[in-house]
Amino acid sequence: MPETPAPSAAPSATLKIDGSLAGRRLDAALAELVPDMGVRARRRLIERGAVRHNGRRAQAPGQTVRQGDVLELVAACASEAHSSFPWGYPRQHPHVLADAAPYIFLFKPAGLHTVALRGGSAPSLEALLPETRPRTPLRLLQRLDFETSGLVCATALPEAEEAFRRAERQDEIRKDYLALLLGWLEKPVTARAAIDMDGGATVRVRDAEGEAGRHTCFAPLVRWQAGEAAAVARALGMPDPKAELTLAACRIGRGARHQIRAHAAWLGLPLWGDARYGGGSAPCFFLHHGRFHMTAAECRCLPLWLPALAETPGGAPATVRRWLDAPVSTAIF
Repeated sequence: MPETPAPSAAPSATLKIDGSLAGRRLDAALAELVPDMGVRARRRLIERGAVRHNGRRAQAPGQTVRQGDVLELVAACASEAHSSFPWGYPRQHPHVLADAAPYIFLFKPAGLHTVALRGGSAPSLEALLPETRPRTPLRLLQRLDFETSGLVCATALPEAEEAFRRAERQDEIRKDYLALLLGWLEKPVTARAAIDMDGGATVRVRDAEGEAGRHTCFAPLVRWQAGEAAAVARALGMPDPKAELTLAACRIGRGARHQIRAHAAWLGLPLWGDARYGGGSAPCFFLHHGRFHMTAAECRCLPLWLPALAETPGGAPATVRRWLDAPVSTAIF
């Protein structure tokens, strides 16, 4: 069978296979280009023609890559998994949420990278800053995963960035998230296990206790039995999980890459749809950075998918609003 010509769109990122990746499956090697995507999402990119292998459209996720091969990600297809959802990019664009000088709080939609991919030009919050905040050269002070939405703090002043980093080191920053977990979270719990970020695209959780600034606190806000979870799935346009779901409040300090996702899976409650960490095969997961607090600034932001839950059992929209409006010191955890 002749090879299928590659899509005509320009590549957003390129990777040359070296000795460390030679002999691996294509979908595994692709993690170097899209580290925030789970294996199922990477396979969907390949199936939809978003990946070139040596200049030709990639044929199958399981094909072997060899040293010297070139992989290319086609920008036009990279965010397709989110484009069908009204709360995802590109239907939703980044915008300024609050100007709390010297800090600016930006909204990043799901399906958008925070910073540009290595060697690529895929859409990112960083690349869109000039149109999001014209005439102000901002520096991003934090990152969110590709599929995570919510607040991103930025500043134009080096001294403000220095103050931010100092507050991080002194554990004076609180970041509150909402996460839709696969399973039943019975009561508040804190995951204290250390996060190992040196093992590749998927981070590992070690048996040893990690530093306090990188613990993750979880608390249930709304829980749905399996039958009720089907209504949640319909409201969000997702497949029925056929399992219990928990909408959880999460709190971290400094944070680490994939920290909430890895800690949730370690507790046996992965984010629903987070295939990388055992959350099933749903098209996406739901993780939202909803509140940032430090002495110098605070900002809140509701997830765009929250109104879709208005007709589901449990009163999720009102419960989430009460939690985000409560003082940070409230002992929910």
